[in-house]
Amino acid sequence: MSDAQTIPVDAHAMIIGAMKCGTTSLYDYLCCHPQICPATMKEPEYFSEHQGHGLDVANYNDLFQFDCLKHRYTLDGSTGYTKFPSEQNVAKRIFDSGIRPKLIYLMRNPFDRIESHFNFKADAKNWSLELLDEHLIMTCDYFLQLEQYRQHFQIDNILLLDFDDLKNKPADVVGRTFDFLGIDRSHSPTVYDVKNQTNYRSNLERTLRKIGAEKLLRFLPRSIKVSLTSIAGRLSKIEKRRLTKDERNVVFKRLEVGMKGLNDTYGFNPEKWGF
Repeated sequence: MSDAQTIPVDAHAMIIGAMKCGTTSLYDYLCCHPQICPATMKEPEYFSEHQGHGLDVANYNDLFQFDCLKHRYTLDGSTGYTKFPSEQNVAKRIFDSGIRPKLIYLMRNPFDRIESHFNFKADAKNWSLELLDEHLIMTCDYFLQLEQYRQHFQIDNILLLDFDDLKNKPADVVGRTFDFLGIDRSHSPTVYDVKNQTNYRSNLERTLRKIGAEKLLRFLPRSIKVSLTSIAGRLSKIEKRRLTKDERNVVFKRLEVGMKGLNDTYGFNPEKWGF
């Protein structure tokens, strides 16, 4: 592992969220650059307290195989860093650690993000949140999440990106990110595959899990698995949960003030999302 003293304090980059806004795809795209040193896992959640899927290391720099002769930045893609208030004081812990990272924040139409988040997690163990749960809505209060960081870091070191741009113009977004980091664009990906998409239960394993029969998969021939996967996909598409008109109104009212702050403070206009 890297010695804690070998990574300069300004040689860190973080994709801090938001969840279900394309962070995994962007992380993979950026990792193609030889000057970027990825973490041992995409979401180490070192500075989070309640995510449960991170890595336990003694020192943050132990997450990276950083070579000062080759790398300019480490890259951490932990979306738990912008889940305030369920995750509190993350920005302060980052600041207090002494590092001064470049912060990359992806945003998405809040209504779409809530639906994607809910449907992605609905079959997970111990998942009991409703579609209008405060956690799902607050994760979409992008202004509130960013303000946790503005208390400790200069706004010039925060890059705001749009999920729609990443989806429709990935090369432009990656190029802008390289510019933000001050590294050249010559190592941009040649292929922009989408990562970590929400399946909305079109996965056979999810369908079988609902009836407690997922262990059957290990005994089935591949040909049968393929056929059942196709059938499960067609049948399960009707299970995709959408916000109703009344639910969308609830979300709108909860986020309206924050969306104004996002425009006034960060210059990001949320009008296309209906705010």
